Amino acid sequence: MLGKVLITGSSGFVGFRTLVSTLEAGYTVLAAIPCKEEADLVLAAPSIKKLNPGSALTFVTIPDIAADHALSEAVKKDVQYIIHTDSSMTVSNGISADRFEPQIIQPLLKGANNVLAAANSTPGIKRVVMTSSLMGLAPYLELYQVESFNTFSDASPIPTPTPPYPTAIAALCAGHAKALSATNAFLVKNNPHFTVVNLMPSVIIGRNELANTTKDFLTGSNLQAFRHLRGEKVASRLPSQTVFIDDVAQVHSLALDTKRISKTQSFVLSSGFLTGSSWYRAKEIVKEKYMDEVKKGWLSLDGEQPINSVKVQDAGKTMKAFGIKFADFEKQIRSLLDQWVALKTKEEKK
Repeated sequence: MLGKVLITGSSGFVGFRTLVSTLEAGYTVLAAIPCKEEADLVLAAPSIKKLNPGSALTFVTIPDIAADHALSEAVKKDVQYIIHTDSSMTVSNGISADRFEPQIIQPLLKGANNVLAAANSTPGIKRVVMTSSLMGLAPYLELYQVESFNTFSDASPIPTPTPPYPTAIAALCAGHAKALSATNAFLVKNNPHFTVVNLMPSVIIGRNELANTTKDFLTGSNLQAFRHLRGEKVASRLPSQTVFIDDVAQVHSLALDTKRISKTQSFVLSSGFLTGSSWYRAKEIVKEKYMDEVKKGWLSLDGEQPINSVKVQDAGKTMKAFGIKFADFEKQIRSLLDQWVALKTKEEKK
């Protein structure tokens, strides 16, 4: 085995796929989960059963990653690496504005600080991989509201957003920016014995293996990408940039390799290169491949999803550094559509 990796958010969308990829790469994983029941969900997943990891996969319960000293005991379990995916949170527009700070921004900020503090107190830690977001680099308005002339990269200055935040998504952008700033400030102040790789994915799309019902499926960034394919006329824009969940997971596990990435660095993860993915293809794919499901009412060609053009520079740099090629938008959307059809078929048979 290549060493033990503590993965936060292991039962989440990004965390679970990263857990699978990390096990496949030959690491031992200590999976952090919010409650013991989540371990059963992870162990029941087909990809985990196929790997049959045995003692290579163990669990630690951390109910609140933002609580003081949340990881202080977990890192004592011979951990050499940390992947912090618990920061890849999603939000609901049902959160009231007065709850943006305690429910969105502070968990992101405190979670990042806790991970770094725990690593700093553990001499055996070699590398920390932080799941940030393109939201940490691009201001909310330029991601979701107005087309920008700026081109964003891992070298872009981090925004310094201040309240009031118009939406929960705006608060999420602010949380990612603050957490990224805090990470950089920590590195300057402490000059730690470990290196940090910040990963900044765009809109993450792809099959969620832990979603066993259509209700579970309709969450997070997959819901954002899928709403118009169910016939919704969505008013709010989505950024044009997307990336496949399997690619995000693979980059996380590859980022543990201190020979491949020898120093502290940041990388943008997005498959659409400069101008983003071809979102118009989503309906075309449905028309070409899924008309039977349209006739059944499971999918629709009547929905609308406005897109905000966002320019990102560094997809080529990221692929070269990690030796991979990002999947195109068609593969991302078909992954979603195939899972939706499978779940609908299963539920219709009951």
